[in-house]
Amino acid sequence: MAINYPGVLNQAELATGLLIRSIKINGQYLLCEDINFNQTQEIEASSDYIQGGPGTAIANIGAKKFTGSISFPIRVSTGGTLDPAFLEILSHSQNPVSALTIDTNHLVSHYDITAEDLATDNNALLKIDAAVIKSLKISGSNQGLSASIEIEGMLDSNTAANGVVPNSELAYQGRKLSFADCSVYREEASMRTVSSFEINLTNEIETPTFINPYLPAAQTRSDQIGLIGIKSIKWTGQVEEVMRKGVGLYSFIHGGWMVNENLTLKIGPVTTLFRVPLFNISEQPLSSGLMVRKTSWTGLIAPNRPLSSNGLFSY
Repeated sequence: MAINYPGVLNQAELATGLLIRSIKINGQYLLCEDINFNQTQEIEASSDYIQGGPGTAIANIGAKKFTGSISFPIRVSTGGTLDPAFLEILSHSQNPVSALTIDTNHLVSHYDITAEDLATDNNALLKIDAAVIKSLKISGSNQGLSASIEIEGMLDSNTAANGVVPNSELAYQGRKLSFADCSVYREEASMRTVSSFEINLTNEIETPTFINPYLPAAQTRSDQIGLIGIKSIKWTGQVEEVMRKGVGLYSFIHGGWMVNENLTLKIGPVTTLFRVPLFNISEQPLSSGLMVRKTSWTGLIAPNRPLSSNGLFSY
């Protein structure tokens, strides 16, 4: 939109929204609601070093890496199957033993060493070829169903990104899941009055930085991070239940390790099964409105169910 005023040399051009709200994860198309990807690097003047005065005159330039977040609808196709990209996200989140590749239509970066490059417009549209999901959050209530992930990654090679277009016309078609497609229950209670739930998968990531040796061949020098390490994997969640008169039998959680409690959350065709939940004591505040009880837990991985056998999700 251009706004012109008589006699005034002024023009306003406003940009709104994304042209193409999508990315590709491992080559699979994913329609997104919000995309926030950036190449990040810690660049700061430091006073931690000995120098000839009180001023900050030492440049501390850290390693480059990609960080970002995505929020997206959980959709099923006309045949009732989940988005292939969402299946890639679930599989990687519960067992991040291999890297993801990500293509976008708008992510640009400079691959070479920052300190050896002039401030010129030489960015390129590059593929993130080694990324790890730091966290996955799925939440549902009568307001709807939402999903989001946080990602950290790097470039192993200077690879141009492919344009993000749907793999087929079926990628355009589908239905967003709602709270009516969800169900929550466990061994001791049917939990029919659940008003909201949340599932979180958190992967603790280490990205060590190594000092780059000087080599005459400039193309071998890079300040990209060189390693992504997974320190721990944690599965947590919480539910809120609206309390009804006379329906509290076997439903209050006193806390602790409950073997074979088999807490199950169904999200459309996805079944999330916590076989051995480590519950916190339920919170049940009294108020003048509806009585709502909140229960949170951490999922323990049973010894007879390693990560290689389905993990947390099944379809």
